[in-house]
Amino acid sequence: MNEPTTLPQVTAWIGAEASDDDLSRILAVVKERRRMLAAEAAAKVTRGASVEIVNIKPAVLKGMRGTVSAIEGRYADVKLTPQSTAELRVARSTKINVPRGIDEYEVTGIPLTCLRLV
Repeated sequence: MNEPTTLPQVTAWIGAEASDDDLSRILAVVKERRRMLAAEAAAKVTRGASVEIVNIKPAVLKGMRGTVSAIEGRYADVKLTPQSTAELRVARSTKINVPRGIDEYEVTGIPLTCLRLV
């Protein structure tokens, strides 16, 4: 019986033998798989869930953590933790201004596909 192909074997083949056409097909499959995984993760996000913001613009929000305060359709509002609020304030984004004295800043309209449960 044949042994299953391992990830190191696949990556070695890609690195040494994959053609341009092969790479195009691989990239298309990877893109679709990432879309599916993001949709699966988004379906698990509920109000009150602890989340991390990923794959989003503005990039200053990447890695910020908080609690989902509301969900409307495919978007959520996230109340950031005090640590993430402080980090965002120090980042001095041109798009997001966190006023002094606010311990938990709320960001709105975050796509569910940009949230990961923590």
